[in-house]
Amino acid sequence: MVRMNQRRRNVAAPGLRSRRVPARSRVTVRRSEAPLLRSTTLATALRDSRKALSSLEGELEAILKSLRSAAGAPETTAADRLRGATRAAAAAMASLDVFGRR
Repeated sequence: MVRMNQRRRNVAAPGLRSRRVPARSRVTVRRSEAPLLRSTTLATALRDSRKALSSLEGELEAILKSLRSAAGAPETTAADRLRGATRAAAAAMASLDVFGRR
């Protein structure tokens, strides 16, 4: 017969054995907004960014079309419109940074 070593474990008092929880554990971090509010805001931001990118694409297509035409020169206001569309697209994409993973 094999004898097992029956060593007795030291048992600490119940209050001393609790584990520490990190200050920013997943359980204790609160979200800034309610999930449904956040999703509608995200949907709006995505819609706005899609619209801004489509506008930018339209301006670029108009410039390419005018360059391929017989005249070969874009309109004088094309650069300003392209600059405005680029700013709008950059702002729309920057608004999506809020929804990135942290």
